[in-house]
Amino acid sequence: MSLMHQVIQSFPGLMAVKKLTGEHVVVNESYKGFFPFDVHGLTLDDIIDKIEDKDVIDLLLQCKANDAAALAEPDKMKTSIETFLDTSFESVRYIMQEGGDEFMALLSWDITEKVNTANKLNARLQHDDLTGIANKSALMQRTFNNNNTVVYLDLDNFKRINDTFGHLKGDEMLIKFALFINNQLRDKDTIYRVGGDEFVLVFENVSEAKIEQRLSRIRSCVEQDGDFLGMSFSFGMRAMQQDISLAGALDIADKQLYINKKKRRNLRV
Repeated sequence: MSLMHQVIQSFPGLMAVKKLTGEHVVVNESYKGFFPFDVHGLTLDDIIDKIEDKDVIDLLLQCKANDAAALAEPDKMKTSIETFLDTSFESVRYIMQEGGDEFMALLSWDITEKVNTANKLNARLQHDDLTGIANKSALMQRTFNNNNTVVYLDLDNFKRINDTFGHLKGDEMLIKFALFINNQLRDKDTIYRVGGDEFVLVFENVSEAKIEQRLSRIRSCVEQDGDFLGMSFSFGMRAMQQDISLAGALDIADKQLYINKKKRRNLRV
């Protein structure tokens, strides 16, 4: 057995060498075992014609597109990610020469555990540790459109709850409040915790008048529920438009919030 053959067969992943026209020339056992028939001399199109499994066909179409990208820039080593069901593969493609002819070499290995770990970490980084809802980082990374309206929401006199019942009870009430609001929203609307007792809500395709009605109704429910220990909230809003950034919209909503908070405070006096 030649050294090159040993290298190919011992590679801990999928390995193949193809002509630039796509025909398989060399494959290792892992690559060979992926198919129920011999793929030597076959292109990906040939293999697709022989297979009925839609998931395998989808993987091969990904491979075909990545092969084309590698051929388009033959002087570069191309790295790509391919997915098959719940498995993720990282692949490297490059053009090699052998006996005066050019071939494409493919090396691919399973990175599912790495991808899952990264996804879990990213999910944790975008969720508030206390309440479990989305956090400020998730808000800042979100994409907005002209159909969105952002609402800045701040609890009224929350310090009283902390001072009267303690911070553990205060944390409990923050969790209760966040989950209650989240349950009142539609699937397309989102709540974010952006500060101690500050939240941002993003609504999709709802007028400001209807948002005002909805939040006023929710506020009444909170105020009338004894389990909320007399909690309430104030809010301000701003519709997203092409000429305004998220920071600009939040600034306007925040200013409106404190105007509304002052009005509500004066009404209670």
